[in-house]
Amino acid sequence: MGPAEIRGWLKPGRGRADKPTVCKKALIGEVLILLALISLAAAATPDSRSLSDPGTSGQDNGTVDNPTTQIFAGPSSPLGLGSQSWTLAKSVFPGYTIRRTVPEVRFQFSVSDEHGRLVTSLSATDFRIFDNQFAVQRIRQFSRLDDLPLQLGILLDVSDSVQKTAAREKLAAQFLVQHVLRQQTDRAFLMAFARDVKLWQSSTGDSAVLRQALERIQQLGYATNLYDGLFSACADQFPQTGHQDVAQRIIVLFSDGEDTGSLHGMPDVIAQAQRNEIQIFALSIHARRTSTTGDEVLQRLADETGGRFYVASSDKEFPAIFAEMEQQMRTQYSVSFQPQQQTPGFHILRLELYGPQRLRVRARQGYYVEAP
Repeated sequence: MGPAEIRGWLKPGRGRADKPTVCKKALIGEVLILLALISLAAAATPDSRSLSDPGTSGQDNGTVDNPTTQIFAGPSSPLGLGSQSWTLAKSVFPGYTIRRTVPEVRFQFSVSDEHGRLVTSLSATDFRIFDNQFAVQRIRQFSRLDDLPLQLGILLDVSDSVQKTAAREKLAAQFLVQHVLRQQTDRAFLMAFARDVKLWQSSTGDSAVLRQALERIQQLGYATNLYDGLFSACADQFPQTGHQDVAQRIIVLFSDGEDTGSLHGMPDVIAQAQRNEIQIFALSIHARRTSTTGDEVLQRLADETGGRFYVASSDKEFPAIFAEMEQQMRTQYSVSFQPQQQTPGFHILRLELYGPQRLRVRARQGYYVEAP
């Protein structure tokens, strides 16, 4: 082998190199340089939220909204890239955008005195909110809503355990449809459960259609799968709403609170209700002098979702119960704030009132931040 051939073997001439591979490696190098520049610039930016304030969206309760702060890189980019760096960035990713999620917590609550009467005169200075034991420093929005439209889920227990009170439960549901539902603004769906869970009427504002569906309901087996029925109602049946929709999402449950075979448990139901901004109002029909383990279940479901639990000893009590229930559902305070800690998972909420008066707050006890 001669010297020329040796030089050619050690250093290939033009055309022998793998040009696509060389170009690919060069592009990868440029991408890595760009990512390093972006990381340095983002670290040097004091607070990206000051570049674009997402503002306050519609009023709602107990949820995490996800407005997005956008940082646009351009010739006069706030990232502060030099001209050569910007030229490189534009050549690789022209018109790129960096997005950062800034959550906002919004929830609604009601306050009543020791006699159960609603308190409607509070201001934003009358309470403090604690998010995972940390006091919220700034409330972004506070208002009192007096006449909220309702998105109702009517859930009827038709198992063997309520056989003695089934007729009165159905009568109570009919009273709700006739005297609480407003066809102009409200909507409701009808489900029943025993061993199986069945949707008897999808969401509608037509009270006549709902009453007809109530008449068709039959027993669905001897087991009582209460939690499966609630979970299905919370997860699948409420219509999608936009950020500007302030309708109350409420399940009105008619049951004795017993469960004998559900695949889901109470924690599953509470978590699903909190994720989907749903309050649970429950009614059990039995003598007031007796208290059952089912009552404890219904009370906890109501307490942890911001609803209310009622006991009726006869149908003569329905007018007073449903008048109070409607007032509780339609009259709420609405609050929004940005959490100081945005860690994914469940956040415990606590609302503390000032003053000597003994007041009770009804609100969901937490919210969820979804992982990015």
